[in-house]
Amino acid sequence: MALGIPPEAERFEIPFERLNIPADRLQKGMEWIDEADIPPQIRNAIAATIWLLQVDAFRKVEESFMLEGKYETSLQDHRAALSTIIASGEQVVFGASKEGMFSTPAGFSVEDLRATLNSLHTTFRCQHGPHNPPKTGQLIGQLLNGDKPKD
Repeated sequence: MALGIPPEAERFEIPFERLNIPADRLQKGMEWIDEADIPPQIRNAIAATIWLLQVDAFRKVEESFMLEGKYETSLQDHRAALSTIIASGEQVVFGASKEGMFSTPAGFSVEDLRATLNSLHTTFRCQHGPHNPPKTGQLIGQLLNGDKPKD
């Protein structure tokens, strides 16, 4: 026991969920990891943790924009942010697949990272990928409804 500190005060839990550190700020603060002499498996686990926090922050903003009716007007920003997160995720998955990844308390695996990355790719394709012209969409709708296409 430390001098002058009651036993019940020696250890305390920090409520990390209340800290609300923005993912980009956390990433900037952790850039030293690339230069440090840290085993690649630990470096990959840290990078993966930060990336998953970025994905979570992105999804929360995405959801709030949808709820507030701002989503459609923010599509250019959405596309740019999503592209950046996908690119970072590709690097994280590549490093973890190639060099391995230390087990984290959260317990995610390289396959979890890959699945998260795939969900981001799906979001990109669905929202920003090619779409059918209105006429094609109308014809597909008629076929799915059992209607005969009208010329």
